[in-house]
Amino acid sequence: MSGEEAPTQQQEPEQVKKPDEPPPAAAPAPAEAKPESGSNRPAAAEEEKTISYRALVLTGYGGYEKIKLQVKSMNQSQLKAGEVLVRVKACGLNFAELLGKQGLYELLPSPPITLGMEGSGVIEAVAEDVTDRKVGDRVIAMNRHGMWQELAVVPANRTFPIPEAMSFEEAAALPVNYMTAYMMLFEMANLRPGKSVLIHMAAGKKHSKIFFHTLKYLNNLSSGHIVAPIS
Repeated sequence: MSGEEAPTQQQEPEQVKKPDEPPPAAAPAPAEAKPESGSNRPAAAEEEKTISYRALVLTGYGGYEKIKLQVKSMNQSQLKAGEVLVRVKACGLNFAELLGKQGLYELLPSPPITLGMEGSGVIEAVAEDVTDRKVGDRVIAMNRHGMWQELAVVPANRTFPIPEAMSFEEAAALPVNYMTAYMMLFEMANLRPGKSVLIHMAAGKKHSKIFFHTLKYLNNLSSGHIVAPIS
């Protein structure tokens, strides 16, 4: 064995031992985050749950053929501060919607859009900061649009409790017509005690309850005469 080979043989034991050494331990995988005990925060799967609903969508300006029944979906956790989710039971049709489908109502966005300014239903969810509404409340709901669908997200301050004796259909027909009549009487006509009111076409079985509620309210505010002819 030559002297030049000696250093190489002296290093062989180290090279032989290296494969026998146990490999370094792998870094532990990060543990999955678990919900805190007693936490009310729902699981991520529940937070991402989507729900489907049907909607009448205005797909373009024109006649009723432009209104299509479509199936949509929403994230159940998408409620923002001050909002509630309403399961719509009835909705109203107003002159504004007739103008809107023809592109003559400038306060509405362009199609595709779900029309509907008024409706009634049952609250299914509320945002965390909403304290004056709860799940299960029967409410009248108003919005600029979006009530012609089975589920509607609206600001809580645009919902109003429905009296027990009032049906969903009556409640849905009340807001726009009632508020319009109120503004016409008290803002434009300046109705005050001692003045008289003439109400045309005070008939119709479907709207008799609403009419007489309105009549009673007007009678309490005005000491004048209320004339309501019928045919």
